[in-house]
Amino acid sequence: MNSVISTLLIFVGLTSLPSLALEQPSQRVILTVEGNLENANTKQAANFDLSMLEALPQYSVTTKNPWTKGVHSYRGFSAVDLMEKLKAKGTILEVTALNKYITKVPVDDFQTNGAIFATHRDGEPMSVRNLGPIMVIYPFDQNPDLKSEVYYGRSIWQIRHIKIAPLAE
Repeated sequence: MNSVISTLLIFVGLTSLPSLALEQPSQRVILTVEGNLENANTKQAANFDLSMLEALPQYSVTTKNPWTKGVHSYRGFSAVDLMEKLKAKGTILEVTALNKYITKVPVDDFQTNGAIFATHRDGEPMSVRNLGPIMVIYPFDQNPDLKSEVYYGRSIWQIRHIKIAPLAE
């Protein structure tokens, strides 16, 4: 009887962990995603290198922003595609920068407002010195409503970590 209960507890514990179905990074890890996800490449999270992020569908945003001079063209991926790849569920992304700054970005911003996680600026990978390796950018020039403290506060740069918050009940 005890062995049946032990086996059941082990099975339940294993099924609650993410599946290790995501490929392993072959280069330096630049992003770790954890939270409510089914696909991962570690027991608790999904680690990505730049080439893995570039394999996601890519989107472009050309805009001015308060942190750089002039108009720049940004390329990167959507949180929607990232979450689909990870079989993740959630409505809020808790995004952390290299300097430990944290902000919360609704997943809906990537669908409704056209935000992207930019990995390239003007065709070049974004370095830490130039707000990289990853930055949330909105199409500020296409939608004047985005030129507000709310969206500027969500435009986090030097992203290193994303936690997918569970669905609100």
